[in-house]
Amino acid sequence: MAREEFAEVLARAQAGDEEAFSRLWLDLNPRLVRYLRMEPAHNAEDLAAETWVSVVKGLKRFRGDETAWHAWVFTTARRRALDDARRRSRRPQTTGPERLDRLVAAPDLPPDHEPDGAEEALHLLSALPPLQAQVVALRVLADLPVDTVAAMLGRSPGAVRVAAHRGLRTLAARLSREGVTR
Repeated sequence: MAREEFAEVLARAQAGDEEAFSRLWLDLNPRLVRYLRMEPAHNAEDLAAETWVSVVKGLKRFRGDETAWHAWVFTTARRRALDDARRRSRRPQTTGPERLDRLVAAPDLPPDHEPDGAEEALHLLSALPPLQAQVVALRVLADLPVDTVAAMLGRSPGAVRVAAHRGLRTLAARLSREGVTR
């Protein structure tokens, strides 16, 4: 969505215009779900839904441009994911092969399912150290600037740049080893 258009669409959504909110949702939700799929133990769609419930509750109070909007929504999603991880850590979990099977295979996909580029990218990101994976996802999937990512993660902009550089370098090396040239 064009930056000039964003302010108008946001104002209409804040005034209760469902069509305007739908435009905001359609613009951001696919990237949000991809970001939330980074952690295979999370149910990305459920966390995205929880995120949007929180966003709707705070929508009238939001102030900022499109970059601030993205940062706010992704920060909200990150908090929902952290809350989910804390909840899961307090509950006994299944261990052993059946848990591993659930992490590796998506439950609703047919056995002959071919992963798409987004799934492959998430698989690659999951192999990175957590900070690098978070930084690359927020910079690339969420399209957030370095300063915003630094504030979200409680790191310095320099640390975010270094983590992004290292993560991207690791991904490039892995893709090169596997013979992927695109």
